[in-house]
Amino acid sequence: MTTPARLATYLHEDPLPDPDAPAGRSVYGARVTVDAFWPALLRHGAPGHYYVFHDRATAARSRLRDVRTRPGIDLTVADFAELVRDFAGRPFRVWHDSDGDLATAVKLRGRRAARRYPITATPHVLSYPELAHEWALRLLLADTAPCDAVICTSESARRAARNLLDAVAANLRTHHGADLGYRGRFDVVPLGVDTEALRPGGREAARTALGVPADACVLLWLGRFAFDDKADLLPLVTTFRRLVADEQEHELLLLLAGGGPPQWGRTLRDWAARLGVADRVRVVEPVRPADRHTFYAAADIFVSPVDNVQETFGITVIEAMACGLPQVVSDWDGYRDSVVHGDTGFLVPTYWSPTGDEALARQGLHDSGDLPEHLLLAQSTVVDPEALHDALRTLIQDADLRARMAAASRRRALARYSWARVIRAHEELWDELTAVADRLPEAGPRRADHTTIDHKAVFAHYPSRTLDGCTVVTVTSYGAAALSGEFPLPAYVTAVGALRLALLRTALSVAARKGPLALGRLAELVGEHTEEPAARVTDHLFWLLKQAMLRPRDD
Repeated sequence: MTTPARLATYLHEDPLPDPDAPAGRSVYGARVTVDAFWPALLRHGAPGHYYVFHDRATAARSRLRDVRTRPGIDLTVADFAELVRDFAGRPFRVWHDSDGDLATAVKLRGRRAARRYPITATPHVLSYPELAHEWALRLLLADTAPCDAVICTSESARRAARNLLDAVAANLRTHHGADLGYRGRFDVVPLGVDTEALRPGGREAARTALGVPADACVLLWLGRFAFDDKADLLPLVTTFRRLVADEQEHELLLLLAGGGPPQWGRTLRDWAARLGVADRVRVVEPVRPADRHTFYAAADIFVSPVDNVQETFGITVIEAMACGLPQVVSDWDGYRDSVVHGDTGFLVPTYWSPTGDEALARQGLHDSGDLPEHLLLAQSTVVDPEALHDALRTLIQDADLRARMAAASRRRALARYSWARVIRAHEELWDELTAVADRLPEAGPRRADHTTIDHKAVFAHYPSRTLDGCTVVTVTSYGAAALSGEFPLPAYVTAVGALRLALLRTALSVAARKGPLALGRLAELVGEHTEEPAARVTDHLFWLLKQAMLRPRDD
């Protein structure tokens, strides 16, 4: 029997985007870490076999080809369609979805697997209202088991995920009489950063590259400019104006680096000009992901007054930590897990209104992203301006404290957030869940799959006619010409694994040699030649009918 691979995953997007690509669009930290997860696993994971499945396996294979792997790691990149067709032939111990889609992975297990294996998934956002049904409801309906886990990036994210599932489940019980529950676990494993690439040093070169004065005290924000789903930075600029007035013996510079909708950058520049600090506030956009280290190296203090429920972790805080920058951040979401108050930086208290009626009234109406509702909530979230001012002023005045916090930050990044440590935490969890799966009974109660559509039943009235196995088909002159090589088979859909050229050619050849034949008999004969299941052969026969290479005989 084939030894099961250590891990399998599905890549939702092509991994490893070109680091030199222009950052014309907003860069989300979650996307950066998702793209980095698999290469990190190949560098730091335990020896063994790993599967990556993708709908464009050729593209995924070329992207992963140059990833440095540790000795003993073997990688297979394949079309997801291959796994669906031959699930038993590609055994694995654990399935992990780094984009948070646990429910779909559970569906795959329920349809194809003979036994339960652990499934884990890491969600990165929990605030969009559509997630109540697209994520939470699907998870409640799914056939989850005690060996499954939602891996949350922080304790705050774990509480939010549990709260969301509990709220949807309570609503279903109260209003629909449905008693559904998630039967898996919630575990916490933080996101990781490349502590080899992101490290202290390079200050002089970085300041030269950015045109930053050598003796300035630089405060850095690095992230999206998005008041509606990240942070309102106007209060930070206002606080900075006070700092400039209070600390006239220091040359202060506020570096706001990032990207996003152009109106936000303009708003920041205009506000700095109105406050009279335009010469001390520099808005830099767009910033390429590959250039992040330059900004960290040039800075003295990292500041992030995030106020939005869209944020769950905050990867830039960890990147700054790895580069030895003390952090001044809002006491919010995963930041309170990351930043050790008084050791690596300062947490600034946040305040929230007890009501959110207006935001709730807007929720889900006329805007698929629901960012107006995020904005309304954020505008009633207070990041204590006085505490923000005091924390920044303390660090501006005390270079020795900055140095101690910088050293503590680097130590914490290495101990907790390096990819080596984060991958090890994942593997420890996967081993634990595998032991749980091994103890589960082979034949336990299974929850039905309520998320499928029988299209042939629901849309049975759409076609003019449904051809059955008795319908006789014959090869057309165009089909004969294609078979002889006069015309190529236009099998464009083979790019996503839907059809196979070899099977199409075999089907056409059998039909030419043995026909005319009833569709059912033709499918049997083709199946004997190819060992493909009848349903798959039939799909290929209908594609040949679609392309006018076969035709139904009228009699």
